[in-house]
Amino acid sequence: MNDEPLARPLAVAEAILAGAVGLALLFAIRAAGLWWGLPNPDHYFSYHPDEIFLLLPSFGFEQGDWNPHFFNYGTLYIYLVGIPAVVLGLLPDASQFPAGLAPLYLLGRIISAVLGAASVLVLYLAVRREYSSGAKASACLLALCPLHVVSSWYATVDVPATFFLTLAFLFAIRGSERPVLGAGALAGIAVGLATATKYNTGLFVIPVLLAPLLAKPKKWSWPWCLGIVGGAIAGFVLGCPFFWTPEFGRGLLFEMRHAQVGGTLAFVGTGSGWTYHLLHGLPVGLGYAMLAAVLLGLVAAIRSRSVVKRLSLVWVVLYLIAIGFSKERFIRYLVPLTPFLSVLAAAGILSLRDMARRPVARAALCSIPFVVLAFTALYACTCAISASVLTGGDPRDRAWLLAPRVATSQTILRWCGLTQEPWFYHPAVSPFNAGPFSRDSFDKWNQETGETVIITGWDAEKLRAEKPEHFFLSDLESRDLLRLGDPDTLSFVAALQDLYQEREEFARERPPWSTTWLAPGRDWAPPDWLYTSPRITLYSQPRRANEP
Repeated sequence: MNDEPLARPLAVAEAILAGAVGLALLFAIRAAGLWWGLPNPDHYFSYHPDEIFLLLPSFGFEQGDWNPHFFNYGTLYIYLVGIPAVVLGLLPDASQFPAGLAPLYLLGRIISAVLGAASVLVLYLAVRREYSSGAKASACLLALCPLHVVSSWYATVDVPATFFLTLAFLFAIRGSERPVLGAGALAGIAVGLATATKYNTGLFVIPVLLAPLLAKPKKWSWPWCLGIVGGAIAGFVLGCPFFWTPEFGRGLLFEMRHAQVGGTLAFVGTGSGWTYHLLHGLPVGLGYAMLAAVLLGLVAAIRSRSVVKRLSLVWVVLYLIAIGFSKERFIRYLVPLTPFLSVLAAAGILSLRDMARRPVARAALCSIPFVVLAFTALYACTCAISASVLTGGDPRDRAWLLAPRVATSQTILRWCGLTQEPWFYHPAVSPFNAGPFSRDSFDKWNQETGETVIITGWDAEKLRAEKPEHFFLSDLESRDLLRLGDPDTLSFVAALQDLYQEREEFARERPPWSTTWLAPGRDWAPPDWLYTSPRITLYSQPRRANEP
């Protein structure tokens, strides 16, 4: 009896300790890839092609210009990174730009990782209001979801927007119980903040409006609707305060036209957007085990009266329909679905447990959640290990460091060829490696260094005429052209095979358990899933006896 007064404080302390350990672990797996491809003196830009455009406005903030002048995405994440960067003094001297950007990149990635970890906690709080076992399973699945984990490594908008969506989900669940003006306003503000981060997440306003109608008993009201609309407008204006400028209109229209027209070769000839996401994006991003659980969860949600499951189902279906119309089908487009897919996956595996009547069958089915979590965790760890230094470094770095050298009296130059100016999928043959963005700087650098890098395009005749000492080819630039049978590419690769007798391939070394039984292989992966693991082929002419 004397121990009873201590029981509750000890239970609270244990819960806090368990929560702290859990948050540390889920942040750790999201921190595994934070240092991947960061800029250094060899390459001034990271190996992710989109990050620089979200970080550049910070330089204007330091000068007092709070208009980001870039609206292809919402601007809230730009402020979330730019304001701390200015306050903490992480911006390099503008006269040295683009050197010294690594701290800014790292800050942006840390913010993504923190919001990714926080999304897990918010999802748990949202689902817990309905049932505890589902909350734990949903949170664990999101914590380990490979697509959410990998996307948390990048200084991009997808994971931050998903955090605000998850927050809106929490407020929508609470509002469905008592749909008053204040509850609607909170849900609406979260939707507005999500929209100000990634525009198409604004569609979530539809499930939020329907939340009270999905609950039992139904309690929809006009004040709830007005609160959501007003809150969404306020949240969007807060996160995108320069929405009234012509630049905003141009950026938004550019993204809409880009979705309609496309242009990424990886998606040409791959069928509809819906089939691509279902056959490529979801299996690669979730893994087979979690995807199977999601499919079970779809059936469970249709039959369920749970507002958590119903709202998740409505959003998944609505969002997949919307992005399926786009000609662009990057795997990152699926990130806003990950919390809700986790809810459905949890519903699926828990429904199997509840179906069993006999003790033996129940015991067997109760093991399924642990099997799904184990396979998903194994796949997530595979992705994390593959992006870390444990696999011997990035293929681009190893290809450049191990390439044969040509010595001169003044310096060591590596005469090499590329199909275009250096970009994210190339080795660091020049510090100006941001593709079209840094083209002018690269051209100037290349002239000053004596044309050390030869740009051939996909022109076999130019390759034969110039015949650089070495040539680097990345599969991220060639695989889809070869798949589509482009005649210039086929001719160019044939010329490479003919001119260069020595070839060496650089790729990530996958963990020994990493096989296609966890998820589809790289041939099925959308291109942005392979940013951390391109395959670089180095073509070299045979060394002559008198050369070093």
